[in-house]
Amino acid sequence: MATVPRGESDDVVDPGDAAIQALLALTAENTDGDENREKPLDAILTIPPLTEWPPDCRETLLETCQYIKDLPHDLTQRNEGGDVGGD
Repeated sequence: MATVPRGESDDVVDPGDAAIQALLALTAENTDGDENREKPLDAILTIPPLTEWPPDCRETLLETCQYIKDLPHDLTQRNEGGDVGGD
């Protein structure tokens, strides 16, 4: 039986993978409709580790995260400009 060095465990989740799982969980929590909510929850269980993603997928993730990060600023800018939606 192999000994796992102190501080290392197979149960440790990579911080990037943990962030993706948290994003998917938050998305599911804020998604209406059972069928749509299931999609991000299923992804948590089936998505491969981030280290196995091809470079173009990691780049898309980075762009998506930047878009999400900028949403509050964009919303503030729209509200200040009088464009509050309301369609």
